[in-house]
Amino acid sequence: MANDMQSIKRRIKSVESTKKITKAMQLVATSKLRKARNQMDELRPYYSKIQETVGQILESNKGMVESPYLIENQAGKHIYIIVTSSLGLCGGYNANVFKTMVECLKPDDEIYMIGSKGASYLAHHHIDYHSQYVELNSTLDFKDVIRLVHELTKRYQNQEIASIQMIYTKFVNNLTFQPCVMDLLPVHTQDFENMTLTKKATLFEPSPEAVLNDLIPMYLQSVIYGYLVESVTSENASRRTSMENATDNAEDLIEELLLKYNQARQSAITNEISEIVAGVNA
Repeated sequence: MANDMQSIKRRIKSVESTKKITKAMQLVATSKLRKARNQMDELRPYYSKIQETVGQILESNKGMVESPYLIENQAGKHIYIIVTSSLGLCGGYNANVFKTMVECLKPDDEIYMIGSKGASYLAHHHIDYHSQYVELNSTLDFKDVIRLVHELTKRYQNQEIASIQMIYTKFVNNLTFQPCVMDLLPVHTQDFENMTLTKKATLFEPSPEAVLNDLIPMYLQSVIYGYLVESVTSENASRRTSMENATDNAEDLIEELLLKYNQARQSAITNEISEIVAGVNA
């Protein structure tokens, strides 16, 4: 009986130590989540303005604007930019991205992987990928996004790429996030049809085509960076939820073990009293 009590006490200590770790990780994830949400909110006006300007050009020059970014290159390859996490303990965040990735990818597609968890998954399945931007989800360096867009747009103009899509995790709220597949290139004019645009006549110099060709890379930079920040926000929200659940489970387990310990202790006291009474009667 004493051995059982000692074993239960050791388990309680072990679970309490685990609870301290998960609680600390929950607090860290909460802090990172708040920071990522602020960054996402600050980026939105910039992204929205560029999107509005692109939509304005396409709307006011319907059928008259020619740009290589509006045409799909039939001979090129399909490119996927995929965002995963670089750390674990974030629930089903990566598993959901992998599931979407498997559904979308074809053998000849090229992958630009962001996140070491995704890189490990592809290496394990012997799938080739571009690895120079794997750490981008950790650094969130806008210069790397500019370099990535420059590389892709140059290849697109050379007709090496047919289309560019991005698989990221959309942040809905602190408890809801879902993987999405978004088209980046070619730019589809119908994506801007539901936007509220100004009715004023706008003159673009030197020409709408020239402005659009310079503006679309900026648009892609803001969109990719926005989706990247949104994925990081979703990752931290998922990790916070997972650590919160782990902490709650640890508390439930501690209560259960304490109940077992008290029952064992009560049983031991009862046995001792019975032995004393038996000795007195003898």
